[in-house]
Amino acid sequence: MPGIGDDWINNPLAIIQNIIDNKQNDNGVKEYFSNKIQTNYALSWVPSLNDTPLHTLKPNSLVRFRCMVQDIYDPEFYLGLYQVKDLETSTVTQKSGMYKDIADCSKSQQIDVESSDNVTMDRQTIYCVPIPGETTWVKETYADKAGVKVQPSMSHVPVRNKRSLDEESEDVAMETSEPSGNTESCDSAESKRTRTENTQAQPPNVGHDLNFPLQGEKGTACLVKIYDDIDKFKVNDMVEFIGVLSVDPALAQFNPENQPEEFGIEGYQPPVEEINAHAPPPSLVPRLHAVLCNKLTHNNPLLPQILDTDEYKAKFQQLEQEIDTLRGRIMELLEHALLGDSLAAEFFLLHLLSSVYGRADVMPLGKFSLNLSHCPVTPKYGQLLQVFMAGLLSQSHLLPLSIENMNSLRLCPEKDYTANRLKSGVLQLPERTSLVIDETVLQPGQLEAGGVKNMTALGNLISWQKVEYDFSYHRQDFMANVAVMILSEAKSILPSDCLLPLQAKIMPEDWIAHFSMLESGMTAELLTKIRTYITLAKQINYSLTDELQKLIQDDFVEMRKVDSKSMTVDDFHSLLSIVRLLSLSYLKSTPTQTLWRRAKNMDSERKRRISSS
Repeated sequence: MPGIGDDWINNPLAIIQNIIDNKQNDNGVKEYFSNKIQTNYALSWVPSLNDTPLHTLKPNSLVRFRCMVQDIYDPEFYLGLYQVKDLETSTVTQKSGMYKDIADCSKSQQIDVESSDNVTMDRQTIYCVPIPGETTWVKETYADKAGVKVQPSMSHVPVRNKRSLDEESEDVAMETSEPSGNTESCDSAESKRTRTENTQAQPPNVGHDLNFPLQGEKGTACLVKIYDDIDKFKVNDMVEFIGVLSVDPALAQFNPENQPEEFGIEGYQPPVEEINAHAPPPSLVPRLHAVLCNKLTHNNPLLPQILDTDEYKAKFQQLEQEIDTLRGRIMELLEHALLGDSLAAEFFLLHLLSSVYGRADVMPLGKFSLNLSHCPVTPKYGQLLQVFMAGLLSQSHLLPLSIENMNSLRLCPEKDYTANRLKSGVLQLPERTSLVIDETVLQPGQLEAGGVKNMTALGNLISWQKVEYDFSYHRQDFMANVAVMILSEAKSILPSDCLLPLQAKIMPEDWIAHFSMLESGMTAELLTKIRTYITLAKQINYSLTDELQKLIQDDFVEMRKVDSKSMTVDDFHSLLSIVRLLSLSYLKSTPTQTLWRRAKNMDSERKRRISSS
């Protein structure tokens, strides 16, 4: 195993080179770092790009990044193994080009690009952004668990006023470093400065769009390079990457549009837009060479990612023992948020626990979009209700359904062939995101072609849980899992699985004071339990016993005999969804006869409201 003090966080490249020199198996690097983070709290020792300023991180150190895959670029080829010749002693050594962008080479050395021992490999580059809609408490909890941050090395000076990371790194980076696999010899410091002069002449963020799906989002975007299972990830996946941070300023290739063209390989010159998009300044978009990749099943920092663990089981059993008390407390909070309407609070809870768990052909199973009509016609209510929801959920976003927004926003991602990248849209969201659509702000006006397209996109998301990405020459459906809640004055112009007129028993004069009362009633302990409960309930594997299946089928036949018009097949499917979610709300994997009767009563009361409203 690697020696060198095993400084696996500050000096991972030396360990990787040692593993390769010892000719360990192909998974040697992955196994080494996987074993390291299994140690108690070891993962918290690894700094996170999500909550650590980039300029305080040591270049080429080990970091982690919690993110969503926004785009997948074409694979890139590089020298995985290359020969370096010492010009003074004529000795030849083999070095690895894996997990780095810059080839190791001193001023007295030269890369032998003609060597037959060189090995060309490929790696996948993906563009990742912070998880869209990630709520504040999630960010803060992850940051609190992050532990002590790695301090900058003595050779790396943090950013000062009026100087970019590119400029600072230029002073201290190895003067002879070269882009991996693209050089024949090692240049002098003077030529290095010449090569990066154009990059430094421009501010690193000039005209660069970080391509975040949601407006106003902050954080660090990252180009992640994958070496194992390069086809494992797809767009919109939530992933935590652990890898080697690369921020050498030579990686930037920002080209202003008036700069003379330079021909690339075989005379091909990529468009300026593509160069700028795929090689942004690393001080703005760092590179991360992933040694470990973990798909996230959820984004709740209060629970482990692996569900079959003692910690997970213990938390489930604890909540299961106090579910009646906890559920009752949750209902009080939801009822207050919904202005005293207890029935609406019940359906609201079912909506919060809904999630797509499978598909029958094109039909998504598990979704439960909720349309609350008769809502107060004020933007404050929708804003404050969404803030309340964001305090409980891991991902949430508010979309005011105004004519202006529909005509101006890009909801569906579009392919930009000039820049060769996927331009993000508001509906490019990871799984289990809550989307609140406030239709009460809608005023009379003219929908333009883009507005009609956006309304269609919202309808497709709600009905089919899919988003149509525009690739100009064709359109492609991407499956989604987004819980949509619509607030409207009358029945929404958008479809929904459940329409419920809100019967407000109180109408506050001060909306902020009304919702502030919710905060005063929630202790930190209660909040932790509710946040854990919502995620746990969504993970339960639900099933029906043979006995209950027969009871439900017999009930359906009897209800059809009484009134076939009031119990259609769609109504029956809705009832099945209600009883499923009602069971999950009690942390039960299978319903009881009592819960089935309660589901029927809830749905009957809902229908009575609709007919009388």
